[in-house]
Amino acid sequence: MLLKFYHQSYQELLANLVKLQKLVIAENTDRNEIKITYEQVQTIFEQQILSVGLDELDCNAIPLLRSAQTEIYKNLRLLGTELLFLTSSRRKETSKKRLEKVQGKVRELIGYSQAIIDQLQQ
Repeated sequence: MLLKFYHQSYQELLANLVKLQKLVIAENTDRNEIKITYEQVQTIFEQQILSVGLDELDCNAIPLLRSAQTEIYKNLRLLGTELLFLTSSRRKETSKKRLEKVQGKVRELIGYSQAIIDQLQQ
């Protein structure tokens, strides 16, 4: 039962990351909407995923999950920093570079989340 909840939490995280990716790719997206979606992603990760101890799961892939969670945690922090730089950038050239970095971080986070979902389905 706990494994199912954990899987659903990662599905929700992935769905919000895909939403964030669409917002970041769109040309005229309000930066405040990007920030709100990022905060939703961070809340899901911290309150639903990190709140479950991996030792409580009946799963053979705990070392892989622990490693992926560490990477997600780290990349969420870096994404938050990149979003701060993006919102404070004034020049179009700087904004474009920051946006590319944000897109890269979101892609990485989607990859980690998908890998965990795939592992949990096995």
